[in-house]
Amino acid sequence: MTVDWSRLKHAYGSASDLPRLFDQVGDPELADVAWEELWASLYHQGSVYAASFAALPVLTDIASGRKPGTCWQALGLAGRIVVEEQQLHEPGYVQVRYPAAINELHQLTQNVVMARPFEGDVDDFLYWLEHLLAFEGVPVWRRSLRRGEHPVVCPSCALSLEIDLSHKPPGTRRRDPNARIRVVGREGPILTVVRRAAPADLPPPASRLHSVAVRAGQAAVAEHLTHLFGCTTCPDCASDFSVPDQVAAFRA
Repeated sequence: MTVDWSRLKHAYGSASDLPRLFDQVGDPELADVAWEELWASLYHQGSVYAASFAALPVLTDIASGRKPGTCWQALGLAGRIVVEEQQLHEPGYVQVRYPAAINELHQLTQNVVMARPFEGDVDDFLYWLEHLLAFEGVPVWRRSLRRGEHPVVCPSCALSLEIDLSHKPPGTRRRDPNARIRVVGREGPILTVVRRAAPADLPPPASRLHSVAVRAGQAAVAEHLTHLFGCTTCPDCASDFSVPDQVAAFRA
């Protein structure tokens, strides 16, 4: 399919410069700068554009080796674009619009997460699991697997809470729903713990992701998933609730 890039937009305006950048990523002397420009243009601080999705077949060709360039850069950029699909499109748009590319990107991503040894840390592995879910069209968790803070609401008393999965041990604190800027180090104390789910009790897609992490030797990722799909207690009304249910409800 021929793309008229001049009719599409990316972060800096016309996407007419993309063919040049796609060629330059295959040149060892120009590749680093070209990849920086591609990331900034197609995935600018987490924002995606019409040109971002039109670039998916080209990124697939690079990731597969049919076009010169760095596989992991192309695969990673394609993954982050599809993770943010719902900024511009309904869920499942990419599977319908680019089925061959998405199927191939999915297989290549499976190869990455099963590689031994995996080249990266826990958060890198969780990024790739998010990409895997994005290529499958799975909502919510394509943007919510990584360690960090998840705003939720207590289903019993409607108190605004924050589940902090980067804290050791993971736990729940009260959250000011009106606070727009957080001061580093002033998040508030952890008041109740997050209790892990037993691996056998994990719901889909967590059960499958947990198995992938175990097979890949990613014990820390597997443990994180049992917390993310575990349960906690509201520090005000003392009611227990499911962490994934409330994370999904807040992001709905």
